[in-house]
Order: sequence, then C-alpha cells, then structure tokens
Amino acid sequence: MKRLTSILLLLIAGLFTFTSCDDDNPITGGDTPKGPEKISQWMLPIERYGISIDEVAQIEEGRGNKVERSEELMTLTATPQDTKAVREIVYYFDRAGLYQVARVQFASQEASKQFIDEYLLNNGFVKSNLRTAKATEEIYVSAPRGSRVSSVVLVDGDKTEPIFWWGSNDNKKTNWLRVDPLQDQTTGIWMPLLPYGATLEMVQLFEARMGHTFDAEASKPDKGVFKFKTSHEVYTQTTYWFDLETNHFLEESKVSCDTLHRPTPEQVDAYLTAQGFRPSGLQDKEGNSIYYDKALKLVAHIDMNIPKDETAKATFRPGIQYYVQDLDDLMPYEEVDFPMPLFGFERDTLETVMKEYANLDYTAAVVDMLAEEMPFPAVQTRCKYFPTIILLPSDTEPLYGAALIICTDLKALHSPMIIDRLERRGFVYDPKRTILLPTYVNEQEGVMVQIDDGSVTGITNISFSPIEDFTSSATPIAQRLKRLR
Repeated sequence: MKRLTSILLLLIAGLFTFTSCDDDNPITGGDTPKGPEKISQWMLPIERYGISIDEVAQIEEGRGNKVERSEELMTLTATPQDTKAVREIVYYFDRAGLYQVARVQFASQEASKQFIDEYLLNNGFVKSNLRTAKATEEIYVSAPRGSRVSSVVLVDGDKTEPIFWWGSNDNKKTNWLRVDPLQDQTTGIWMPLLPYGATLEMVQLFEARMGHTFDAEASKPDKGVFKFKTSHEVYTQTTYWFDLETNHFLEESKVSCDTLHRPTPEQVDAYLTAQGFRPSGLQDKEGNSIYYDKALKLVAHIDMNIPKDETAKATFRPGIQYYVQDLDDLMPYEEVDFPMPLFGFERDTLETVMKEYANLDYTAAVVDMLAEEMPFPAVQTRCKYFPTIILLPSDTEPLYGAALIICTDLKALHSPMIIDRLERRGFVYDPKRTILLPTYVNEQEGVMVQIDDGSVTGITNISFSPIEDFTSSATPIAQRLKRLR
C-alpha cells in the first residue's frame, strides 16, 4: 500500500510540474529560462564577427537550431526549434566566407519588446542617443566585456514581425551596418556603403538612415543598379551596383555631385587621406586621379573631369566611385633612395655647387654637360630611380638657379617617403601654387618643390627652385621649359 501511495504522489508531482511550465511565454515559447544564458542559446546571434561560415554552422547546430546555408549567396539561416518567439536568424558572410552581419526576425511586437526589456537592457546594452533620418529605427550598443566585442543592434520595431540587425560596433568604413556616414564637415562629402558584399536590404537601410529616397526612375533593378536622391545641394545622388549573377552582393558604389560645385582636388585629397586612402599615382584616360587603400584593396576613383567624348559628356555625373581591385603591383614604392639636392639657389655659383655635389655620398660623378641637347651640368647619382640631377643656371649666370631630379619610375615618383622627407625638411603643401603641378614650399629655406609626372614638361621629375610668386600657372613652367631647350 505504501508503495502504491508513493507512485501516486510521484505522478501527481510530475503532473503539477508539467502544468506549471505550460504557460505561453512569448519569449521562451513555454520553456521559461533560468537566466540570460538560456535565452542566448536560441535568441541571440553569435557576436564573434569575422569567424568562418563553418564555425557559425557548428555553433548553431550545437544550440539545437536547424541550419540551412547558401554557398551562392554566402548566407546561413538558423531556425530555433525550442521557441516560437523568433522566426529565424540569418547570417551574412563576405566573399571570403567571414561573418559580418546577422538579421534576427521576431514573431511579434510583444516578443521583441520583451526581449529588449528583459535581455538587451539587462546584459550590457544601452539605448544610443544617436538619431538618424530613419524614424522607426532604434539603436542599441554594448560595451566590450571579457572576450565579447562591442555590438550594435539596429531595431526596426515598426514591423509586425520586427527585425533586429546585429553587427560589430566599430563604424569602420567597411561596416555593412555603419551608422556613421563618415561625413566631412567642411565640404559635406560622405562615404556610401562600400563594395564588400552588403545586400540591397542593407543598402536601403543605410540610405534611409541618411534620409535619402530611392530614385525608381533612374534605377535599373534588372541590371543591379540602384540610385538614391539625397536632397543635398552639392552631393545629389548615390549609386550602387550589384553583381549581375545573383543581384545580391554590392560591388561598386558612388557619390555623385553637382557639376558646377565639384570639390577641389585638395578637398578630395584631405577627405580620402583622412579615411585611410593614399594617392596611387595612377590616372584614367580623362586625367582623373585614383586613390587606394592597400590593406583593403579598395579603390576610390576620383571621377571629376568632364569627358571629351560627347556621348559620355551627356550622361556624366562627377563624383567618387568605390570598388575593390588589387593595385598592389601598380602602387608607389613604400621606400626609395631619394637624392635630396643642395639648396643655395640664387646665392651659390654653379662651380661651387658642383664641387659640393662631388662630395655627397649618393654622387657617382659630376659632369660639365649632360648632353648636347641638354647643355647643363649634371650629377650622376647612385640612386636606382633618380639617376640624374640636372643643375640649371639662374637668369643671372653663373649662379645656381634650380635642380631638376630626373625620375625613371612613376612608382618611385609617387612614393610617400618623398613627401615625408619634404615635410620633415620643413616643406608644406601650397594649394595656391598648385595649379598644374603639386607644389610644396619651405619659406625658411626660400625653396619651392614641384612634382611633375611628365604631363607638363614631358620629363618625369621633381624640381627644386627659389620660391616664385606667380599668378599664372605658365610662369615657372615656361622658365624651366626655356632652360631645357
């Protein structure tokens, strides 16, 4: 009898336990968690950004979630099996198969609000004060904690089934969920979402965050081209190009500006340099400069010069276009053996200067005349890319008037090491004198430097001469051309 009574008591206790757990909790779907750890098993995307698609699959399968992956689109969908509160978690990967962004879809407004209150706000996330033009979007950020990085959660809570976007809170220019437009306060120019594989939905979110509107008339969705109106008085349009195979991966982007109010080369240079780009020394057929971020293999093409071709001119929109291309083999050398010339222009005689050059470490020989067609004294150097320094007389001969350093390789001419040496010697970029050639001035030394890739004098060179106050771009250039004839 006692044994029967014990069995009945166990059955009653089990029935009571089962009934008490059968409440319809919108977050847990009937399985009340003991704490945040239980919630995180099926509710949260992984915060280890940059791991491989195989690693994400292994973790999600370990959680008990159903996993489906698309190698073509580089996505992985994890469907929770122990809750009805979350429809799915979709992971997005770049072309290298590395995790960048996650998209969490809740089943209801109630579930998403409870999640914010009971999980986000109790687990290191705070609501950001940052406001964007997308009125329905809320932004939550977490601080790093232990091995956990800072995440940003973008919540579009206005939907019947709210969407939470989850990504790294770094606001780098390559971030697919970037909140910061990386806008220059002086010129107003900003950086669009960059071509690292973001989807159309992410582009639309970014453009809405900027307050831009989709231009259906100008866009060509069937060709993967999407344009947005900005309402900015100068930078009037953004354009995004997606891959033709799947129309899924962002491959190129561009900010276009008004033709009559294009930023100056100096403004573009200052902005792109601040964003991690460097001049490549390369130009397109229209003479537009190309900037490059070597670490990212990312090109910023400065498309500002109006095309000569009439057909191209009719549809031309100046701007900056971004795309991925490996230009490493075409990039300037990081280091070069540059022969800094002697100064003393308009002060020392050519004879005196030639004797001083003969004693310099980089000098191989000093000759009285370089060639019949160039009857000037010269220094033959031991420098690989700068073999010759032509010593030009001043207008009041026989004084030393200028030094023309001949360069045999454009990648050497554009080496950042040269600019660094000039700046350490006291030279400062001079936008007023930079008309046709980049010009640097050292007021204390009274010396001016101009860098010519051959487009002006026909000779690839770096010239050092006395500072010239000129209002016409032809003045110093004409003087040099005259001396070389």
